[in-house]
Amino acid sequence: MKSKKRHADRLSTLPYEMLQHILSHLTSEEAVQTSLLSHRWRDVYAGVPVVDLIDPKSGRNKQEQLVCFDQQVTGAILCKSPGTPISTFRLNAFSPPLDLLHQWILIAVSSGVEEIDVKLRYLHCSKRRLCPFGSSNKASADFDQHERKSYVKTQHHLFGCPTLRRLRLANWTLHLPLGGVAMSATLDTLCLARIMDPKDQLQQLLSSCPHLAHLTLQECPSLTDITLTSARLKSFAMICCHHARRVELSSHRLQLLQYKGGLLPHNSLFKLADHAGVVALKIEICQDLSDQEPTQFAPATELIKGCTKLAHLHLSLRPSMAHCSSFFFTDVLPCMQHLRQLGLQCCFRNDNDVRSVAVLLGETENLEVLSLFPLGSETQKDVGTWYWSDSESDTEPEDGGGDGVDYSSRVTDGFWPTHIRCLDDKLRRINIWNYRGLQLEKMLAKFLLSKAAALEEFSVTLTAGCSQNKSKIAKEVRSWRMNHHTRVTVNRC
Repeated sequence: MKSKKRHADRLSTLPYEMLQHILSHLTSEEAVQTSLLSHRWRDVYAGVPVVDLIDPKSGRNKQEQLVCFDQQVTGAILCKSPGTPISTFRLNAFSPPLDLLHQWILIAVSSGVEEIDVKLRYLHCSKRRLCPFGSSNKASADFDQHERKSYVKTQHHLFGCPTLRRLRLANWTLHLPLGGVAMSATLDTLCLARIMDPKDQLQQLLSSCPHLAHLTLQECPSLTDITLTSARLKSFAMICCHHARRVELSSHRLQLLQYKGGLLPHNSLFKLADHAGVVALKIEICQDLSDQEPTQFAPATELIKGCTKLAHLHLSLRPSMAHCSSFFFTDVLPCMQHLRQLGLQCCFRNDNDVRSVAVLLGETENLEVLSLFPLGSETQKDVGTWYWSDSESDTEPEDGGGDGVDYSSRVTDGFWPTHIRCLDDKLRRINIWNYRGLQLEKMLAKFLLSKAAALEEFSVTLTAGCSQNKSKIAKEVRSWRMNHHTRVTVNRC
């Protein structure tokens, strides 16, 4: 009897409403599959107020046409139990028929939908990022000429839905009603990605959303000068909108600001109503800074300095932090006393790059969480020798392992900042992504672990090429701990 109780299916005994809530976190296809579990589960999926499907087709294989995604979406809509609304309509579709797409969205709007998230894909369109700093010779901040006017136009009933709270659109052409658009007062989240705007209607759309709390604009070439009047705006993200010249945010509630693009212009890109209210800032510079003067980073430092109560900061500088350190550190560090979480994304090409991270930490006395995202590759010729404690110039093999020599222990004490206060009693967690076990990565990791007295967790995520050395790397990292209560986790990519 005890054995039967121990293996009882307690999940199936939950009320239908709770089971439907659980299934609402799955895709529609996964939810339908649960009907095979037992008689109890047979009709649960029909009461789930979510349509969430991804079209597997790419259009490059004729056999893919056997997957009738159009019927799958229609079936997911029509199979709902009477009285079940569609509160979430989430679709990733490859060139759907326009009449069906129109009907699907119309049914969702009529059903009292709260979230619409529709990403469209096309065979004839380029998949490249709209960024002029890409690796391709054809990298550009705008759509290809042959793509123009090829995206599906936004349907009028997408705008003005009285129940809509979240709207996310990717790969559409913005097309507003002639008489203007009156967005619902309930809309608080708007995300637009790769939107064509031949009639320059983006500002009109944003002006019609007076109650927005969260706005994301990604790879929208038509964005040049915009003004956001919503007094409720809490977060704003602008990602690779490289034609932007002026962004005015009038909200005094703004807390999160994200920018990804080229170097900020000297005449400030952002005009904020209240810099001091921003507590989380993310700045990612796409372009290579190697040929730029460190002073070119001044507008970015001015933005950071203005956020006097900043608690979360993420910086991504290519190729490295060290290039801007002489200007950046002296100008910004005094303003970082409130910082609690710091993320750094850069290359470790030489000793200076490693030391620049340590110098930055030296002024973040209240830092609690540090996240590192190493980029690019480390080469032997980039590794300096003038910081080593003896005159030998032995270097570790480029793959980072195999000769049994602990190079990170040969750095003199004078290499590091004299005192990093956050390592004494504040820093609780360190995360390192894309870890390959190369010399400079080891150097920094060992320094942090050997000095962080209050560290609770040190997490490493390996690149695919290092996954087979997981046990060896975990053992090595654990040996560097100053605090043996620090929990070390090594994860595969």
